[in-house]
Amino acid sequence: MPVTDGVPGPRTGRRGFPRRLPRRPFAASALMTAAGVELAYPPLRHPEFLGLQGLGGTSALLIAAALTGCGVLVLCRPRHASVIGVAAVVLGLVSCPMANLGGFVVGMVLAVLGGAFALAWSPASGGPTTA
Repeated sequence: MPVTDGVPGPRTGRRGFPRRLPRRPFAASALMTAAGVELAYPPLRHPEFLGLQGLGGTSALLIAAALTGCGVLVLCRPRHASVIGVAAVVLGLVSCPMANLGGFVVGMVLAVLGGAFALAWSPASGGPTTA
């Protein structure tokens, strides 16, 4: 079913997803989400010690939630990819001093790369995005 005015039709469920995927920053979304998961894993490995981890554990969970939200949001709203990319880069850089060296540097690198991919992304030519 054709897409009109940026709103998908009623029957574009699974069949419409592969057609819309090339017009979305999927790599940026995957990297941001992976960074969020990687940052959240060490504090949640032993949740009973979360109170003892202090600021590092709490900030790691908050930054991880924000990065995971950025990953989902950049996939749902590709028009705002540049703003979300800047937010992901800032969160990745803030995670280094605040969240266990940025998830042992891996989470920080994933977040910065995902933000850079979102900043570099441009809509594919040939039609409007459906966000």
